[in-house]
Amino acid sequence: MKLISDILGILGILISVVVYQQKKRERMLASKLVLDLVWLLHYCFIGAYSGAAVAAIAAFRELVYVKRDTNNKKGIIWLPTFIVIAVLCTVLTWNSIFSLFTCFASCIAVVSFFIGNPRLSRILAFPVSACLLTYDVACHSVAGVINETLAMLSSAVGIWRHDRKRTLEAENTAQKA
Repeated sequence: MKLISDILGILGILISVVVYQQKKRERMLASKLVLDLVWLLHYCFIGAYSGAAVAAIAAFRELVYVKRDTNNKKGIIWLPTFIVIAVLCTVLTWNSIFSLFTCFASCIAVVSFFIGNPRLSRILAFPVSACLLTYDVACHSVAGVINETLAMLSSAVGIWRHDRKRTLEAENTAQKA
């Protein structure tokens, strides 16, 4: 079991680095879906059920958001629905005060991905990762700790590559006008 969870953790780390490097929302959601399924299995194998529940919610959320995007409907009902589900899962999987961190992370991620702005998703990755990093330390998930550290770094690189560059281009265009 430990070996399987370690392999899943390494796979999750590798996929995580790719998520926030995506320029388009659809690709970001698709890679995040695969990532959440890997973490769901990882957390199950180490007995961290609050983390597993949040990963399951996140995977379902990505499926809904991708479908919502293809139907071109906002689906405002999904925002409070996923927040309520996160709270209920936290109550049902409560292990310690650290279970709250998974709830906070899930609620922030729900808002982040609902809005559908990759720049905002990269920015909100920081508090999400900080919450999950705290949870991973508490449940002794070394792979999770590494993953969240790299996710914050990846998000910072994504902000620099995509968002900062776009801001500089806009400033240069404005100066030329």
